Amino acid sequence: MQRRRAMAEEMMRSAIGEAASAVLAAVGYTALTMDRVAEAAGVSKGTLYNYFEDKDALVLEVIDQAFTVLAGKIDETCTDSSPASWRLRQLARLVVTGVEELRALGQALCTGPMPPRLSAGLRERQMRMRERFVLLFRQAEAAGELRPGGHTPHELGRLLVLMVDGIINERILHAADCPDVERDVALLDECIQRLWFQEAP
Repeated sequence: MQRRRAMAEEMMRSAIGEAASAVLAAVGYTALTMDRVAEAAGVSKGTLYNYFEDKDALVLEVIDQAFTVLAGKIDETCTDSSPASWRLRQLARLVVTGVEELRALGQALCTGPMPPRLSAGLRERQMRMRERFVLLFRQAEAAGELRPGGHTPHELGRLLVLMVDGIINERILHAADCPDVERDVALLDECIQRLWFQEAP
């Protein structure tokens, strides 16, 4: 009985998230309201608040749902048996191309000032990604793959996140000025290899 209830709640949560995603894409973050989402989902406003305490919690759910497939690919890459240098480059590629496929969502979120709670939620997700990069840099260091230079895995992970975020933000905010995403990914890949990793024997 409890399992069936949990499944029903998860299905409702997913359906509300899908409705919110459609509303967000149509009107942008600033104009998105709980009333609009409730109407699109075909539920009462009270039901909506049973699942999400406010608009920001709802939008974070939309983001997490949108990135579910990408998150799975990221997990697979991080646990792959390939050299850490390859996994780092592949991870950076996955993030850039994955967000590129969801560019419309990013643009919808940029329709107005971002409130502190939503900004904090996005920052938390960014920090989790940084931890992935730092872990892979540590593994690369332990395997002797890194160039000597005295920089810590934490410093390198932070810098790589800044590089990736810079590409993503530019492509979301100024898409018309950007080259094909594969050009950006190829440049990022080359920078990672040349800046931080030993030449392959």
